[in-house]
Amino acid sequence: MSTTKSAELVKHAELEYPTRLTKSLESFAALREGYITDARDRLIEYGLWAKALSEANSHIAVDEEEIRAAADAYEEVANYLASNLSWPLKSISIMTQGSVSTKTLIRSPNGSEKFDIDAVCKIDISHIEADDPMSFFESIGQALKELEAQAKRRCWYIPFTGQRFYLEFTPSIPLNTITAQTLSSMAPRYSASRYEETALAVVDTPTKSWKTSNSAGMSKWVNDTAERRLIRSIVMEAYANDRAVASVAPVPDQTVEITDTLRVAIRLFKRHRDMCARRGVIDAATKPISVIIVTLLTSCYEGLADLGRSFEHPIELLDELATLMPHLVLKLDGKYRVDNPTVEGENFAEKWNDDDGERYKSFMTWTNALSADLQTILALKDPSAISRRVREVFGIPAPTGGGNGLTTIQPPAPRATPASRGLA
Repeated sequence: MSTTKSAELVKHAELEYPTRLTKSLESFAALREGYITDARDRLIEYGLWAKALSEANSHIAVDEEEIRAAADAYEEVANYLASNLSWPLKSISIMTQGSVSTKTLIRSPNGSEKFDIDAVCKIDISHIEADDPMSFFESIGQALKELEAQAKRRCWYIPFTGQRFYLEFTPSIPLNTITAQTLSSMAPRYSASRYEETALAVVDTPTKSWKTSNSAGMSKWVNDTAERRLIRSIVMEAYANDRAVASVAPVPDQTVEITDTLRVAIRLFKRHRDMCARRGVIDAATKPISVIIVTLLTSCYEGLADLGRSFEHPIELLDELATLMPHLVLKLDGKYRVDNPTVEGENFAEKWNDDDGERYKSFMTWTNALSADLQTILALKDPSAISRRVREVFGIPAPTGGGNGLTTIQPPAPRATPASRGLA
């Protein structure tokens, strides 16, 4: 039976780190079958850790009012852009991309730093117009002229002075609508693979040519993978009981629960990376870019699902993702690779091969720090100590009279000892 690429990556990672994985799987199996006598206590411990990490996840989320303000600005600008373009409205589609479209947007630990709403402006233009990518790019900028839009490599940047956010619009056309001549002018090593129907051609201004992109495909891959549940349903249920115009797609709601383990992992791990850069553990100039973290975590999660793995609790899955993630980076012919699953030939780690190993070194330093910090959290049993350590690791201020930071976690009230053996 053939296996998927993600499954092969996970199997490769397991071979790189067999001891930790074997120990974990034995623990999971014992808990699953009820063979260990302290199973109920273990689940209670999981609950304490999950509560602290869940509150950390909530803390690093961008404030709802700021999201609403950014969403309103995005929709207003999107509609303004559509109305100022010369193409028919029905040929224009504007949608978010990146972290906001996958619900993995986080706020920076640096209070003055803005968050961004990335969007793609897809226009079904004629074949003739597709022959002049720079003219197409400039036409988008002209439509945004009154908003002081600034040209970047592949997008138009709108600063929104005085706001906590900025917008970026990437002009694009559907890849499947352009001519063979235009396709041949694009970089031959890049071609759409998975989610081909969402593949786009975007303008690469330094080369004044088209380049394959698939931001919607990446978002759909992350979102589709996140829907695959690796947590046993009984735990999920227990946790749930505890808690003709231009097409302008809205900004997705950013609420994410701890049981949405892939998205929580992406958010918490990105925050940990940012804290490592802020604390000087790694150089901010060489810190792992978000798309690499997203790709590795999603590949790992997808591979575990493809292999039929299941976990008793989100904490176990978070631990497994942190353990396996660094071992999913491939080194082929002496070159590091983190492949874009939606655009064949695109290597997100390409810069790792041109800097004397500095970015790879930063990546490994960060992942080692992440594993070490998670281990210190999971070694604690006292609720107050867990909260305090989570705050330290993820850079969350201690609680004040205003209620900022994590609340102190209280252990569950003791239950009467059951007369018969079994899980409570």
